[in-house]
Amino acid sequence: MAGLKIRLLLIVSIFLSVVNAGKTVFIDPHDPWQVFEGWGTSLCWWANAFGGFPDVVRNQAADLVFDFNKGLGLNVIRYNIGGGDNPSHHHMRIGGDVPGFRPCNNCDYNWTSDANQRWILFAAKDRGADVFEAFSNSPPYWMTYSNCSSGGRNSTNNLNPSYYDAYADYLTEVVKWYKEQEITFRTLEPFNEPTTGLWHELGLLNTTTVSFADEGLFEGEIATISAIDTFDAFNKNVKLYVSQYNTHAYSGIQRSLLHLIAKQNGKRLWMSEWGSWSSKNMSASIKLSEEILKDMRKLKPVAWVYWQIIEHAPNGNDGNDYGLIGADFSNSTIPLDIRLSFYGFAQYTKFIRPGYQIISSNDDDTLAAQDASNKTLVLVCTNKNNAPDTWSINVSKFNISSFNVYRTSNDNETLKLLPNTWSITNGILIYESPANSITTLVFNVTQ
Repeated sequence: MAGLKIRLLLIVSIFLSVVNAGKTVFIDPHDPWQVFEGWGTSLCWWANAFGGFPDVVRNQAADLVFDFNKGLGLNVIRYNIGGGDNPSHHHMRIGGDVPGFRPCNNCDYNWTSDANQRWILFAAKDRGADVFEAFSNSPPYWMTYSNCSSGGRNSTNNLNPSYYDAYADYLTEVVKWYKEQEITFRTLEPFNEPTTGLWHELGLLNTTTVSFADEGLFEGEIATISAIDTFDAFNKNVKLYVSQYNTHAYSGIQRSLLHLIAKQNGKRLWMSEWGSWSSKNMSASIKLSEEILKDMRKLKPVAWVYWQIIEHAPNGNDGNDYGLIGADFSNSTIPLDIRLSFYGFAQYTKFIRPGYQIISSNDDDTLAAQDASNKTLVLVCTNKNNAPDTWSINVSKFNISSFNVYRTSNDNETLKLLPNTWSITNGILIYESPANSITTLVFNVTQ
């Protein structure tokens, strides 16, 4: 029996040593990747609701989303140019019926329209947002075959060709008007006819350029169109009018190929939309972090945009919406529900700031970045396992004077600044990462 007990103890100790073997992470500042220009969000559909709420409520929301000190500090804004739906229709989701600026073919532009979303747009600018893109989900309903701005039939083109020029004029007139209001959209994502010559006529060529194509997946499947398909379909002359490639990240694996296509064509690349279900535990945060890691490390976009930061969740339906913050769009007195995934996102947005250089790390669960002065090194490390893990982080290429550690986890930690009980020995930091946690390490670097 004694021999059996010894063998069992030996097996257990070997097993535990394997489980807790951890990982070794090497950070290389001499292998620079993309220079990052920011984290962002789309304003539809939540801004159409929140912009009309009382000041105290809409200011709280704007602070949480855009203010660096009070919230996420998002600086990349995608503003939705509403098409305006047929007034005889009442089937849009709450917040989704974004007003248009020209309600009929013979109507003048109504620049008082879309006041709610516009309030949030300017609130974002006031809090530091500095990269603006305009995009359209649909032409005005009266330009469509379906006579409705919620989509066409059988996935066919819903824009009547006789309105191609009118639609291009509609989008550019809106962008021009906002420029006069001191909001300059750097890019316009029109979905259709992105190479219209109206840019020259309206004097927007030097301030606003075209982006496309906001496809939902990287590579195609049977009977689907993908980002790669769309980018490949346009000839060289068309691509001359385009400054930026946009892609959503909901499906596909060809991130590196899409990065190469953008690089070869000399285009700025954005991950312009991704979102996923919320949850009351760390599962949504881990999924969000894994998506950011895959995109930032393989796709290498210069901006990463979450779909809808605030979602309509009237019954606290955490888990049935994409929001990092839950709210009741029909009742401004219901308190905001700040989800754990809000803090998971903040582990990135608060520390990897616009202008930071993403640099090489040899671990898929780590994102590394350095500020332009090379005085700050940031590592975001994700333990997606259901057990603690030991990380051996090699920062020997840096002359580090001090560092802070922030963590979000299931243990009531929400972007918590931890007591610094770790040290760096011979360039190596040994860090014990709790199960299902996201940790951000911020190092002060001396030259």
